[in-house]
Amino acid sequence: MAKQTVQAVKIEIQELAIGNYKSYPQYESSTPDTLISVQELAKGYWDCRDYKEVVRDEKLGINLEDYQQWTKEAHSQFLKASGHSLN
Repeated sequence: MAKQTVQAVKIEIQELAIGNYKSYPQYESSTPDTLISVQELAKGYWDCRDYKEVVRDEKLGINLEDYQQWTKEAHSQFLKASGHSLN
């Protein structure tokens, strides 16, 4: 993740998240448990950053809440693209 803009980091996180959603059928819903899992996925991305990514995120003012919002947005996009209800 060598991207140097907030938008580039957002896109990369969302692409990673959608790849996970496609790989695991439990993400094909919007139940409370699934939404918790989406937030945990964001926390995992946050916790697994290497030093360069930590420095980049600090420089760009990116925080855990951004990662959580981006994975949530990606999940909504995934459900829409998959024809699943957001309810």
